[in-house]
Amino acid sequence: MQQKTWNILENLNSQQKEAVLENDSNLLIIAGAGSGKTKTITHKIAYILENNYAKPYQILALTFTNKAANEMKQRIESMVQSKVKDMYIGTFHAIALKILRFEGFNPTIYDTKDQERLIKEILKSLNIDKKKYPPSAILSKISKYKLNMKRYDEVPKTTPFESMVQKIYKMYEEKLQEANAVDFDNIIIKAIELLSQNEQIRNKYANRFKYIFIDEYQDTNYPQYIFIKLLYNGNNKICAVGDEDQSIYGFRGADIANIMNFNHEYENCKIVKLEKNYRSGQNILDAANRVISKNSFRNKKELYSEYGGGNVNILSFPTDSDEAYFVVRKIEELSESGKLSDIAVLYRTNFQSRIIEDALMRHSIPYKIIGSKKFFDRKEVKDTIAYLKLLNNKNDDVAFLRAVESHPKGIGKKLIEKIQQSASEKKLSYFDTTYSLIKDSALTKKQKLALEGFLSIFKDIDTQKNTSDLIDEIINVSKYKKYLEESKEYGRIENIMELKNAAKDDTLSDFLESISLFDYSNEIEDAKDMVNLMTIHASKGLEFNSVFVVGLEEGLFPNANLKETELDMEEERRLFYVAITRAKENLFITYAHSRKRNNQTLSTSPSRFLSDIGAVKNPKTRQANFQRGDKIEHSIYGKGVVLSIDTISSAEALTVNFYKSGVKKILSKDRNLKNI
Repeated sequence: MQQKTWNILENLNSQQKEAVLENDSNLLIIAGAGSGKTKTITHKIAYILENNYAKPYQILALTFTNKAANEMKQRIESMVQSKVKDMYIGTFHAIALKILRFEGFNPTIYDTKDQERLIKEILKSLNIDKKKYPPSAILSKISKYKLNMKRYDEVPKTTPFESMVQKIYKMYEEKLQEANAVDFDNIIIKAIELLSQNEQIRNKYANRFKYIFIDEYQDTNYPQYIFIKLLYNGNNKICAVGDEDQSIYGFRGADIANIMNFNHEYENCKIVKLEKNYRSGQNILDAANRVISKNSFRNKKELYSEYGGGNVNILSFPTDSDEAYFVVRKIEELSESGKLSDIAVLYRTNFQSRIIEDALMRHSIPYKIIGSKKFFDRKEVKDTIAYLKLLNNKNDDVAFLRAVESHPKGIGKKLIEKIQQSASEKKLSYFDTTYSLIKDSALTKKQKLALEGFLSIFKDIDTQKNTSDLIDEIINVSKYKKYLEESKEYGRIENIMELKNAAKDDTLSDFLESISLFDYSNEIEDAKDMVNLMTIHASKGLEFNSVFVVGLEEGLFPNANLKETELDMEEERRLFYVAITRAKENLFITYAHSRKRNNQTLSTSPSRFLSDIGAVKNPKTRQANFQRGDKIEHSIYGKGVVLSIDTISSAEALTVNFYKSGVKKILSKDRNLKNI
């Protein structure tokens, strides 16, 4: 065996080595928490390259975050001399966009704020009250349709609200097309349309990629699943890496069935389980194993560690205030022998942070909330980016509105409305309409001067300059910098300067693409010694020496907003499992007997999940046996008939046609279900 190959395999355990050496089959690597999945997948790619099973350009690796993609590239580069830049390694959105751009489609990317602004304009044109129908709620509805690959003409119109959303959805898509823009959902949908409608292009990419890797496969949604299927031709090999026990993003459209059905979807498939944990003490893993063993919709595995110990503490308190002050006192104690940044407080919902924050502040303990206001969401940053977007694409009406509204003076609400009305009549972009309005005698001299001043910002700017220089030119010519200086808002100027640093020497199009695909997976700054506060969802992929999981109470965790189907409960239990497995040495699980909610002090009871560890007595759950054709009733979905029964792992899943709720998949052991 060559020395280089030996080095690639040398530090792998037997399960990891088995995964690396299996390259003739489709492969599902079930990677338990802390089991070294990134190490395994990067060593596997390095092994393939070193043994000439594929060239760098024949490797495709799909991730969910830029952080994961960059880490993958760095690790591969450290092992082999192959050019990583020739590989297609990136997020689903980045790779889909790369394919679209290579095939001649160069859209502007609308982020959430851009989308909301566009929806507001549509609501205004339809005389719909945005307070009664918030843009964020409408966008959420549209996104759900897109996650199910439903076009606006496929949206059901059984209620007046759905009819309204269908109309808004149609106008929204038309506006995106007019602006040559896409939202995040559309990036992958457009790639799917390209690959499915053009067999020649599909074959080009399917034949190019000999090996396709998917990280965090349990988090894939339906469009991502279709995207992967389109790139598979039966000759290339798919390697999916993930852990169904950490599937916690069902609310975002992630479908756990994708990983559970993988070996049925792809022929000649092998499964390798990574069960050796390199993060946590065995006592912590024992608690995690006991919790997740209560789920039936999973591949059975048992995490183990060579590290003994690990402290697990389950504590109850009279009130949520008592709980908060215990957390603070214990943090003070832990900080005497370690760093604050090695400590995390995890909670199910954001409102729980307030009482913890209050206690930390009273004891002068520095902290930061992961997932709080993001840099690229700050007003001055968004304003500057709007100018850049408009410079890059004059048809971007959303960017135009943001830029013109942020212009220091002279362009009022009535003039903006006139631009919008005229654009609608002339079927022009807002930018082109502004030129035509300057010749309009109906405008006042002041209005004309204001529009001329705005348009002059974009005159004679060389877009070939690096983006850092373009930012300087824009904020000076527009007088935006002067406006902030006169307002003495120097902190906002510093943020724009930080934007310049982020731009570096990037071209305008490259910079706009990179920030549009930016993710916040790397928000923890080790340089600042602070306690980390975050939701459990935000903690996935992170690890800390000491972890507090607070608020283990019924109605809070599991959350009261759920429908309480067994699938919901299994996802909530997986969320608890994720929280437990973030801890290396110390785990504190706490609950209170009373908690303040909406200015009321409410009595609470311990979470049913504590019984999984053995902290409280377990309530009985009923089992039921069903057959195809059985008529059943569900307390949430109503009456229906069983269409089919599938057994995946040890879980019996029913596909049921509910008369009012449509076709749904539920577990047969769901406590809300009964024969009729």
